[in-house]
Amino acid sequence: MVDFINEVEEELRKDDYNRLLKKYGPAIGVVLFLIVAGTGYIEYRKYADDKKAQAVSSIYTAADKKLDDGRPDEAVAAFVDLGATGPDGYAGLSLMRAAAIRKEQGDIIGAVKFFDQAAEKFSAARHKQLAQLKAAYLLADQGAYADVISRVGPLTETEAPYEFLARELLGYAYFESGDKPSAREQFAYLTSIPGVPASVKQRAEQSMALMGTKAALTAPKPVTEPAIATQEDATNED
Repeated sequence: MVDFINEVEEELRKDDYNRLLKKYGPAIGVVLFLIVAGTGYIEYRKYADDKKAQAVSSIYTAADKKLDDGRPDEAVAAFVDLGATGPDGYAGLSLMRAAAIRKEQGDIIGAVKFFDQAAEKFSAARHKQLAQLKAAYLLADQGAYADVISRVGPLTETEAPYEFLARELLGYAYFESGDKPSAREQFAYLTSIPGVPASVKQRAEQSMALMGTKAALTAPKPVTEPAIATQEDATNED
């Protein structure tokens, strides 16, 4: 009797399963298809992105080799071309390299132009503002203080990536343009709040000490490039 009851229950379960399969089978099939198709698409995109990154990296390396071979103008042309066609991270980094080469050649206008273009390509704030700050340093070195003030102001916002360096440069530009009260405000800020790097704070204190003299302040040193902009950063930017 027990076996008979078990067989009946098994048949009922099969009947219920068949009814459910007929009713919901097509929907379940569609869901499974979408899952498989979506997984395949994700894997394909990952493969395609990896191949594209490898190709762009090869182009960047080839442009660098032109510079190593003593062909800076060809290197600049290659970097600029990659800046126009490459993904955002590599595009920005390539234009930064073009700017650095023009700077070494003494073409400050060209360097500033490429730094500005690089800033437009980057999406990460620390990369974008690095390019903007480098352009501002070059302009300060040329005595274009009004331009520096207009450019650097937005970079001094609290917790901006280079807030303290930007404030230092802004104070220097104010001082050299004759606006000592504004210069003093920037330097005082750098000497009074926590978290300012020791070197920046020390220079700000020295600048404050010079505010009562006629001596010109020493322009702050530009931020160094290698520790901040790398090919790995460019890949992450994408």
